[in-house]
Amino acid sequence: MQQTTVQAALAGARASSPVTIAYAGIGLAAGVVGAEAGLSAAEVGLLSLLLFAGSAQFVFADLYAGALVTLVGTVFLVNLRHLLYATALSPRVQHLPLSARVVIGAQLTDETFALGTSLMGQRLQRAAWMIALNVTAYSAWVTGNVAGALLGALAGAIEAIGLEFALAGMFSALLLGQIRAGGHAGIRCAVAGLAGVIIIALDSWQPHPLNLMLTTVIAASAGVLIEQAASGRRDEEAA
Repeated sequence: MQQTTVQAALAGARASSPVTIAYAGIGLAAGVVGAEAGLSAAEVGLLSLLLFAGSAQFVFADLYAGALVTLVGTVFLVNLRHLLYATALSPRVQHLPLSARVVIGAQLTDETFALGTSLMGQRLQRAAWMIALNVTAYSAWVTGNVAGALLGALAGAIEAIGLEFALAGMFSALLLGQIRAGGHAGIRCAVAGLAGVIIIALDSWQPHPLNLMLTTVIAASAGVLIEQAASGRRDEEAA
């Protein structure tokens, strides 16, 4: 039985729970960092509404007092990877209206992309599912940011909780979900390991925001080539 729009939206909101829980904690930390950089709670809230990118917001806080060109350029480079996410997601949503695709693309994050592609299959049946997933995560992120900014004076106490673990824990869980989704688990493990080696090597040599983008391109390209080679061998064996 096909889902209605309301049912799809409710299912998407429920599916976002692993991300929303993590976003609330990480958003709290981002709000604290923003307050320490001199932003008011209203400014932190506006920033989280407009930018909606954890790593970019931490970069913004670090460069807030610096040159505008450096700030804008760095945030742009840090978020450039979202073009890859949109490209990868495009075949699954190309049947949807342009307006729905624009909304989905504008709200993509690392986590909602990973979670969404793991759960939606090869085709998104209703736009409401992905939009609800994104909006629920978005709401948790903005709420966490504002709360963190309001609690900025308690930064020491908040850091003692160990909120930085939420980010690593969330990405680890999403990685496991990606590996387990569908077949080719061995290939996905190999690609994840390759990506880890590359990013560590690049950051050890020269830390730079482009390292993540370069790592993503290299590891993803290697994964595609490996899957194509494996598929070719299977076809030959079947023949």
